[in-house]
Amino acid sequence: MSNKLLSLVALFVISLLALPSALSLDAGNFGWSVEVNGDEVEFGNLVDDKTGTEEVYYDAAGDGINFDLSGNLIINTGDFVVPSISVEEGQAIDIKVTLDTFSHNATTSDVELEARIKGYEYSARESLSDSTPLFDIAANTQKTKTLSLTLPRNLEKQVYWLHLTLDSANSASIEAIVKLNVEPVRHGVGISDVSFSPGNTIKAGRSLLTTVLLENFGDKPEDDVKVTVAIPELGVSAVEYVDDSLTSGANDIEFEDVPEMFLPIPATAVAGDYKVEVTVEYDRFEEVKDTYTIHVLENEQFQPADEETLVLAVGPETQNVQAGQTARYAIALTNAGSKSRAYLLSSSTGTWATVALSNSLVVLEPGKNTVVYVDVTASADAAQGTQTVPVAISANNEVLETVNLGATVTAAPQAVSNSNVSLRTGLEIALIVLVVVLVIIGLIIGFSRLRKDDDEEEKKYY
Repeated sequence: MSNKLLSLVALFVISLLALPSALSLDAGNFGWSVEVNGDEVEFGNLVDDKTGTEEVYYDAAGDGINFDLSGNLIINTGDFVVPSISVEEGQAIDIKVTLDTFSHNATTSDVELEARIKGYEYSARESLSDSTPLFDIAANTQKTKTLSLTLPRNLEKQVYWLHLTLDSANSASIEAIVKLNVEPVRHGVGISDVSFSPGNTIKAGRSLLTTVLLENFGDKPEDDVKVTVAIPELGVSAVEYVDDSLTSGANDIEFEDVPEMFLPIPATAVAGDYKVEVTVEYDRFEEVKDTYTIHVLENEQFQPADEETLVLAVGPETQNVQAGQTARYAIALTNAGSKSRAYLLSSSTGTWATVALSNSLVVLEPGKNTVVYVDVTASADAAQGTQTVPVAISANNEVLETVNLGATVTAAPQAVSNSNVSLRTGLEIALIVLVVVLVIIGLIIGFSRLRKDDDEEEKKYY
């Protein structure tokens, strides 16, 4: 019995040892494979052994590499050399890390991979790091993760350390180090700042003043830099050239102001948000572009008018006019809409008469009206009979209404007094008719707005 019991216990212990277990974060349990911008990084497995004021790393052969707590290399023992990659200022760094557990029958749970560049002066405001969400690494498998960092344009040092750290909640972290040799770009121009005046909100019909500040973060001077500011939706643009933008050193940035550019916003522009594109062309084939947003307020006087908002009254529409004499017509215009409108009046006749308007441009606020007088002077040799005088009323290059005035030409008067009496009589009739029509229009508009106010009150009540 005792021998059988011992055999069972031994079998139980062996089976427990054979079960997969949670894998701790130990560098000896992982294989690292790293690529930076597609270039493979060659180094051994590293184990973190923090002691005192130093961080000691070991490669697969057991050779130690000492760093201080800021990540600066102190000692390089043995044949191990920290791998290095050359990158450029302002460049995006794509990092691909592959971890494997092929030599262990275990699973690692809830781990996190982080990439961080240390030693950057402004890291508190511009963190140079990226990390993955928590993930698991199954036994005897590979797990690949990607991270991305963008180097600032104003790096002051030529060498930085890229720290790749694998962490979990209940284990010490392990880390791999990649040396970054940071080089300045040969040609590099960027848009440092763009400002608008009077601001990001402007009224249609006014000009938008655009100020652009360029930065040259490259190692070479740039001549004849072309700057274009455009609002494609409105069909407006402006162009300026910067003659010279020099750098004073490989790690310095030179700023250059672009001459102010004016963009005329069309008076008929519809209210809304519009994209402003700022494009910089340099070094013949290079280009950088930024997009900004402005808000345009409509210009009430130049918005498309609605036929229903314009109410016309003519008095009288037909008159008799003697050859060589003048007949006066009156046209009353009323803006029954909710916005101010600008109306343009024009007329033309043949050789039988000439036309004169008392006012060819009328601007009316909502609910307002005015009278425009049309003087039709028949030629002395005008043929007798009925003629038509068209008066077109338009807004924003669109004809809203055409009033056809009738004129019956009669023979020349025997005495001047008769013509004066005819003109005075016609004018008096026209004015009487217009007064009556304007009163009726005023009452209609008043009752219409009163009914609208009552409807709004009822909606608020319900």
